[in-house]
Amino acid sequence: MVEQRAKENKKKTRRLLILLLLLLVALGSFFSFYFFRETPKVISGLPDVEQNLEKMTDEEMLKFMQTEVDKDNFNINLKHEIAVSKETNVAQIAVKNKPTNAYSIQVAYLLKEGNEQVYKSGLIPANRQLMEAKLAKDLSKGSHEVTIVYTIYDDEKEINQSTIDGVLYVS
Repeated sequence: MVEQRAKENKKKTRRLLILLLLLLVALGSFFSFYFFRETPKVISGLPDVEQNLEKMTDEEMLKFMQTEVDKDNFNINLKHEIAVSKETNVAQIAVKNKPTNAYSIQVAYLLKEGNEQVYKSGLIPANRQLMEAKLAKDLSKGSHEVTIVYTIYDDEKEINQSTIDGVLYVS
């Protein structure tokens, strides 16, 4: 019986030594990996900041910001009091799509009385103007109230439409 206990104690001691050895190997591996590993090298990254830089002045910053705002604004010149020649039926409309605009426009003139269209332009790109136009209908001498509809287009579709009141003076 004593021999059996001695064998069991030997087995327990052997197991304990093996477990302790495995634990030491695991701990050694972990610590050697953690403390002796190389730090990763950055292959690509940001270049150094240029040394000869200047800060933009307030004036330059305002000018730049105004340019960005102007890209989204739309500015059009058109007359709302328009002279029309009775003889030629040509109206002096003077529609100007400014070069600062990023969009094309189209204008239409509708008589307020009867909502009849008397003129509709084609597309007017930025930096172009339409000074006169032949009306589709002969008008009697005098003044005729009109609604001027201008439509704004980008390269693909209609973006916006707006109206203003105007008068055709036929003489």
